Amino acid sequence: MQRIGPFLFAVLAILSAFFLVWSLPPFQTADEPAHIYRANMITHGYWVAARVPTDGRIAAGGPSDVAIIEAYFPFHHVPFKPDEKANLEDFVKSFTARWDGRVFNVAAENTAPYPPFFYLPQAAAIAVGKALDLPVVQTLYLARAANALTCIVVGFFALLLAGRAHLPLFAVLLLPMSVSLYASMSQDGLVITVTALGIAFLARALSEGRPLRSAEIWASAACFALVGMTKQPYALLCLMPLAVPAERAAVKRLAVAASLVAAVGWAVWMAVAVQTPLIRQDAPTDAMGQLRFLLGNPLAVLTIAVKTFQVWGDEYYQQFVGILGWVDTRLPKPYYAAAYLVLLLSFLPLLLGRRAADWYSGVPARASAVTAAVVLATGALLFGALYMVWTPVGQLWVDGVQGRYFLPLAALLPLAFAGGRLGWSSGLTGVLERSLTWMVWLFPIVSILVMQRTVILRYYLD
Repeated sequence: MQRIGPFLFAVLAILSAFFLVWSLPPFQTADEPAHIYRANMITHGYWVAARVPTDGRIAAGGPSDVAIIEAYFPFHHVPFKPDEKANLEDFVKSFTARWDGRVFNVAAENTAPYPPFFYLPQAAAIAVGKALDLPVVQTLYLARAANALTCIVVGFFALLLAGRAHLPLFAVLLLPMSVSLYASMSQDGLVITVTALGIAFLARALSEGRPLRSAEIWASAACFALVGMTKQPYALLCLMPLAVPAERAAVKRLAVAASLVAAVGWAVWMAVAVQTPLIRQDAPTDAMGQLRFLLGNPLAVLTIAVKTFQVWGDEYYQQFVGILGWVDTRLPKPYYAAAYLVLLLSFLPLLLGRRAADWYSGVPARASAVTAAVVLATGALLFGALYMVWTPVGQLWVDGVQGRYFLPLAALLPLAFAGGRLGWSSGLTGVLERSLTWMVWLFPIVSILVMQRTVILRYYLD
C-alpha cells in the first residue's frame, strides 16, 4: 500500500502545480521578478552573481534583459492589493515584450548570493524561450513548468525511498505553500524537495533497522550541502546524517564535514565577493548597530522571541500552510485548521509503531534528539539572521521571516519518529493506520479545489 503514495503524489502535484503555473498571472508569486533575474543571469554566463554598477551604486546582481521589466510592468499594480485584478489589457501589454538582446545590470541583493543549482531548470527553460523567440511571458510559464516538473520528480523519489517517513513527507510536500513554490521561478521548491530526498535516504535505513550504507551517506550529505548553500542557517541541516548510525562511521564524519565545508564555504565566498547590504526602503537597518544593541541588552533576546510571535504568529500560522501570490492571497480560514489537523494526523502512524523504549534510548531516541536540535537551532538562526540584517536597530521583534522558510525544517521532522516497527499493524490499530493514510492521501484533492477557487476569485473575478 505504501508504494501508492509516490505515484499519488505525482498525480496530485501535477494537477495542483500546473494549475498554478498557468493560472497565476505573470510575476505573481513572492519575489518572482528577483528569481527570474537570478535564473536569467545563468543564460548570460553568470553562474555566480557579481558586484555590478547599477543605478549609480555597486550592488549584488548581474546582467538581465530589459524585456523582463517590460513584461512585468503591466502587472505591477496587482501585488499587495487584493482588490486589484489581472485584466486582459495587462496580458496584451505584457505579451508584447520579447527577448530582443537589450541588457542592463540589475540589482538583486536578495537572490544574487544563491547558488545556481536550483535555478538550472528555470535557466534552461529561459534559454529555450530565447532560442524559440517566445514572448517573455510564455518563457516565464515554460520556466515555471520546468521548475514544477523537476520538484515533482525529486519529491517522487523522496517518497519512494522514505520508508516509514513517507506519510508526513507526503503531507508536507503537498501543502499549498509547497506546491505554489514548485509552480514559481523560486529556488525554494527544490530546497523543500531536495531536503525531503536527503531525509528519505536517512529514514529508509532507520525504518529498516540497519546502519547507513556509504552511498546513502554521501547522497544525503550532497542533498544537505546543496540546501545549506541556499540560506546560511540551513547549513546546520548538514548535521542530519549524525542522527542515524552508519556502517562506516569515518565515512559519515567525512561526508558531514565535506557538506559543512561546502555550505559554509559558499556563504563566506558570497559574503566576501558578491553580497552587498540589503536595502530596506521603509526603515533603516544596520547589522553592526543591531549587534551593539544585543550586546548591551542581552536579556532583550527573550523579549524579542516572545514579541515576535505576538506580532507575527498568526502570519506564520497561515504562511506555512499557504498564502499565495505575493503573500497577499489567503485561503479560507477553516482550511488552515483542516490542513494542520491532517499534517498532525500524518505523524500518527509513526507514533503508533513506536515502542516505549524508543522515546528515551537507542537509535530512535538518538534520531529524535538530533532532529529536534537541528530544527530548533536552524529556526533560531533564521530569526537571528533576519533580526540582524532586516530589522530596525533596537526593535523588539523580528521582521522579514516568512512561514515558507520553515517548510524544509518540517521535512526533517519525520526522521525524528521513523525508527520503530516497519509495516502495518494488525487489528484495530491497522485499520486506524490505513484510514489515516487514506485521509492524508486524499486531502490534497480538497487543497486543489480550495486553491483553484482562491486564485480565480483573487485575480480574475470581480
